[in-house]
Amino acid sequence: MVIQIVRVAIRPEMRARWLDVVRVNAERTRAEDGCEGYEVCEDVETPDTFVIVERWASLDAQFRHFRTPDFRRLLAGLGELVAGPPEVSINEVPRTLTLDEALAAAGTSGVTP
Repeated sequence: MVIQIVRVAIRPEMRARWLDVVRVNAERTRAEDGCEGYEVCEDVETPDTFVIVERWASLDAQFRHFRTPDFRRLLAGLGELVAGPPEVSINEVPRTLTLDEALAAAGTSGVTP
């Protein structure tokens, strides 16, 4: 699994436009082969700063996404919306645990609600 995390601050006056752009991008990206998830969150402590978490089946799937016309259009249109360059990390994850599995592995008796 590949997890991409994007943190981006937007210009406050461009908020409505940003929300439209990110909604369309989320819908289109979720429909791509190999996309396993796409979530958009706003940082509650830093207004107009968003975190996007994308989950991909593989690096190949993510690389195909990077080559799509939709992705290229998104990048080309970000300049007027963002307050600075986005921070992006792409993480290859060899294993994923549920919280219950992690708590058990840690020897903690806590149980999730």
